[in-house]
Amino acid sequence: MINIRKATIEDVAYIAEGIYHAFLLEDEGLYNQWIRTLKEVCAQEDTHYSYKNTWIAEVDRKRAGMMIAVDGEHYREQRDKMYPQLKELFDVAFGKGWDEMEDEAKAGEFYIDSLSVSLPYRSHGVGTALIEKAKEIAQEQGISMVTLAVEPQNRAKKLYQKLGFAYQRVIRIFNEEYELYATEIVV
Repeated sequence: MINIRKATIEDVAYIAEGIYHAFLLEDEGLYNQWIRTLKEVCAQEDTHYSYKNTWIAEVDRKRAGMMIAVDGEHYREQRDKMYPQLKELFDVAFGKGWDEMEDEAKAGEFYIDSLSVSLPYRSHGVGTALIEKAKEIAQEQGISMVTLAVEPQNRAKKLYQKLGFAYQRVIRIFNEEYELYATEIVV
């Protein structure tokens, strides 16, 4: 059985790893710096990647996946708070211009920013459970739209479509083209 719970400060290292893997980073030379910096950002309560914006999926009391999701109304404010801490790493990994990218979310949307499932738990319903949790949270908060951005070649698109997400438009994130998907929620 999959249990979804709100993250705590004790989950910060797991969240940092999840973000690192969600970014599909390949530069192992900066791995330790990425994890150290992400842990600092995730430990803060008012940043976009905060543990306060994160849910943990557990299977048999073991962490199996994580999801960072935010109310689009607070997206820019929380992103801007973490930007100075991550700018150097983002510039190396994604090129200059991270501070000029489009907002991924706006008011009226509940945005799934990062979703990562640990390897042993993939294809076992963990990603589905996390996405369904995002829909539930949006409904509880009176938000009628859940959105997410995905790289065009990411195989997870099939899962998102199966769960009711539909393509909306292309969005530029980290100097790359992503596809924005959305699903409406009855509130």
